[in-house]
Amino acid sequence: MKRIIIALMIGSIAAAGAAIAQDSPIKKRQAIMKKNGDSVTLVTAMFKGEKPYDGATAAAAFKAIGASMDEFVTLFPEGSTSKDSDAKPEIWKNKADFNDWAKQIKEDTAKAAEAAPGGIAALQPAFVALGKSCQGCHEKYRVQK
Repeated sequence: MKRIIIALMIGSIAAAGAAIAQDSPIKKRQAIMKKNGDSVTLVTAMFKGEKPYDGATAAAAFKAIGASMDEFVTLFPEGSTSKDSDAKPEIWKNKADFNDWAKQIKEDTAKAAEAAPGGIAALQPAFVALGKSCQGCHEKYRVQK
C-alpha cells in the first residue's frame, strides 16, 4: 500500500511538472508567435491571390496580433531562455526597447486592421509597415535560423 501511495505521488509530481512546462513563458510566447505567424500567412495568401480577399478576416487577423502583444511582452521574465528558445539575450539587456517594438507592432496592426476593409490597395502600406516592424524586432531580438 505504501508503495502505491508513493508511486501515485511521484506520478502526480511528474504530471504537474509536465503541465508547468507547457505553461512556461517560453512555450506561451512561442504559441503566440505561431498564431501570429499563421495570421500573417493568411493575409499574405490573400495578397498573392491564393485565397479570396476578405477585409473582415484580414482585420480580425491584425486585431488578434495586436491584442497578443500585451501578453507577449510579459512572457520574458529574467532568465527565461533555453536551447529551445530563439530569444536573444539582448531582450533582457534592452527590455524597454524590446517593449517599444511590441508597442510599434500593436500600433501597426491597429492601422492595418483599420485599412483592411478598404481592400488590398488600402491595406498594402499598413501591411508593409507592419512587416518592417516585425522584421526589425526579429533582427534585433530573435536568433536567426
